Amino acid sequence: MSAMTKVAKKSPWATSKDRAAEREEKREAVLHAAAQAFSENGYYKTSLDDIALRLGITKPTLYYYAKNKEDLIAAVAARGLDRMLANLPTDPRASGYDQLRAFLHNYVGVAATDFGRCLMLLTDSDLGEVAGAHIREGKGLIDKKIRGWIVIGIADGSIADCDAKLTAFMIAGAINGIGRWYREGVGLDVASVAAIYINQLGLGLLPRH
Repeated sequence: MSAMTKVAKKSPWATSKDRAAEREEKREAVLHAAAQAFSENGYYKTSLDDIALRLGITKPTLYYYAKNKEDLIAAVAARGLDRMLANLPTDPRASGYDQLRAFLHNYVGVAATDFGRCLMLLTDSDLGEVAGAHIREGKGLIDKKIRGWIVIGIADGSIADCDAKLTAFMIAGAINGIGRWYREGVGLDVASVAAIYINQLGLGLLPRH
């Protein structure tokens, strides 16, 4: 059975829930199919026909859930960004190092998904002005958070003295690159990838005694 057939069989188009819940479930299915298609084939090589085929629906039906391909990639990228910024560390008693590790665990996990890959492989030319500004703002917030925890860690002694800006770029660059090679079901699982990345990056941050 092909992956395409599996996606179609799991499609919610045959459900009979209340209209609002049903539409939301179908919108979610569209976003997942779009994220898979974009991450596998790239934005420019993916058409709305490809996404409709994955879902087992017609292209006119797809237009009910997305205005165009740009609307879909913007929504997919926003979903990846929202997940990366979800469950931020909130324990003020935790060290900067521990807060950073907690954030990076979620960050790596999302970066390895179809939504995360789409977000990281996007360029400004792939999005309109409004959507592009939203994504840039979100990426800027991630950078700010990482830098902030590094600064806190340097101050509390849990992170070695370093250039916070450059170190944040290094960490984000390493994690963002996961989307260029990782594929679910091939080799290590997401949890293993996250553990290796966080342990290796973490060792480089610890103070030398």
